[in-house]
Amino acid sequence: MESASAGSKRFRIVVRGRLSERLGAAFDDVTLERRSGQTVLSGAPDQAELHSVLARLDELGIEPLSVEDDD
Repeated sequence: MESASAGSKRFRIVVRGRLSERLGAAFDDVTLERRSGQTVLSGAPDQAELHSVLARLDELGIEPLSVEDDD
């Protein structure tokens, strides 16, 4: 049996540095995982929401190191 979210793609965006809680709050419905020297943003948005997250990163001057599907 498929779940309701089975059709939605999950994404992972890796950025350099550890984003603060305050800065992380700028990304609705996105999970932040802080690692040594990196932060991983992950979620299951539709395509428009993914582009919104990428645009927000750009506005904040944060360059993604990688963007990938997390299926």
